[in-house]
Amino acid sequence: ACKHLHLENVKPHNENWEKMIDDIKNLKGEVKIAIVGKYMQLHDSYLSVSESLRHGGFANGVAVDVGFVDSETITESNVKETLKEYDGILVPGGFGHRGIEGMITAIKYARENNIPFLGIWLGMQMAVTEFARDVLGLKDANSEEFDKKTPNQVIHIMETQKCITKKGGTMRLGSYPCHIKKGTLAYEIYGTEDIDERHRHRFEYNN
Repeated sequence: ACKHLHLENVKPHNENWEKMIDDIKNLKGEVKIAIVGKYMQLHDSYLSVSESLRHGGFANGVAVDVGFVDSETITESNVKETLKEYDGILVPGGFGHRGIEGMITAIKYARENNIPFLGIWLGMQMAVTEFARDVLGLKDANSEEFDKKTPNQVIHIMETQKCITKKGGTMRLGSYPCHIKKGTLAYEIYGTEDIDERHRHRFEYNN
């Protein structure tokens, strides 16, 4: 029979375990990060993202205060007031057109005000769209997912996804080999030419 397990009797798996717990209990500062998304009725939709932010804070000795901002409420007129209290902005993944323009407005605010920004999946795609519109001057730039007729589909559906009609579990998933050019920011960050990146999407940069 199994004996009841008391946490005080659990031995650390390695010598860093106690230091990790001590570091988490003695964080030296705080940063505020906004998650700007469209599924704000249920914050658990972004649980993996918010917990990753908090764990990133642990690794850097700071507490992360995560704020949830509904992208449908963001406009050009209120974006500064809505996001001014945050030290960083993250736009996560999602499906469908709802809330997209608010995401793009938040991304523009981050870029123009030099606020640390991370776009994951849809967030990355909307960052490309924002840059194409507001820096490159392609005012009708969009993702094929949202505008099939625009001549500037900066994000489009992958060739391997075009013939798929059953959507359940058929996205591009898992690890994918990527070759990085030397001299690029990506190479500077990764420090190597060959990496593996994880993916979960149907749409990609339009090469």
